[in-house]
Amino acid sequence: MIKTRPVRGIVPVVDTPLTADEDIDGPALKRLIEFLNSKRIGGLWVLGTGSEDMNLSFDKRLKAAQAACEANAGKTPLILGTGFFALEDIFNFIDETKQLEFDAYHVMPYNPKLSLDRVDWFYRHIADNCPKPLWMYISGNWSRSVTPEFVANLKPHPNNAGFKFSNQNTADVTEVAGMADEQFQVITAVASQLHACLCMGSKGHTSSLSCCIPEPMIEIYELFLDRKIEESLAAQHRLNAFLHELSKNTKKDNFLWAADEKYILKLRGICDEYVTSYYRQINGEEKTRVENLLEEYKFF
Repeated sequence: MIKTRPVRGIVPVVDTPLTADEDIDGPALKRLIEFLNSKRIGGLWVLGTGSEDMNLSFDKRLKAAQAACEANAGKTPLILGTGFFALEDIFNFIDETKQLEFDAYHVMPYNPKLSLDRVDWFYRHIADNCPKPLWMYISGNWSRSVTPEFVANLKPHPNNAGFKFSNQNTADVTEVAGMADEQFQVITAVASQLHACLCMGSKGHTSSLSCCIPEPMIEIYELFLDRKIEESLAAQHRLNAFLHELSKNTKKDNFLWAADEKYILKLRGICDEYVTSYYRQINGEEKTRVENLLEEYKFF
């Protein structure tokens, strides 16, 4: 079994800063990593779906991986994404990045129509051939939902570091969170359920929202650790009210979350607001909504 550092607490899915011509903005990515490491985070989730990874070419992902690992320099546990549609690309990316300084890979099969047998084969095949520990994860937008029994069957693999479980079924979350131990970690990924997931046994949370506004999620987590349960729940209710208002942007366009987050990062002086061309940047009215919400909730 390959050992990896434990991942606990808030683990931001790192947005990928871009230039106007959609190249990787290396200096901005360095600023972003330094900004996140100045907070009390538990890890960095690089090149996930919230990083717009599926819209980036192989070479751009490689450039982002190199910049992120160099900026982090081992300070915080870093889990690097190798999620491509083609297995050949997955293994080529592993081969090109295995010498970088990071803790583990994460991977997800980008096909919601796969049978569970093939999803099981996918994870095992990569774990069998991966030179670093492997985090498995699912996302409701991109991959097949899995059951607690599915996770339990994969858990014994000696190279499986953990599972990022993005699921709003509380019974399933409770069961999967209960599988965590020193060798197999479990974190969840629904920001509106952070407090509830901690109550159910989750050891951490990951989301792209925690990249641009980590403060309220860190507050919920730390209050919970301090056994200030009512205060943690109140902080969750406040975050959920913010999310409800922010969703008035994303209800118009499902992928405006990426543009919302990058606009917030721009307001914080970290990177520009450019998103990959599959998506669009938010308009003036939407920017005003974001600005007014930030002023009202004063998370930072």
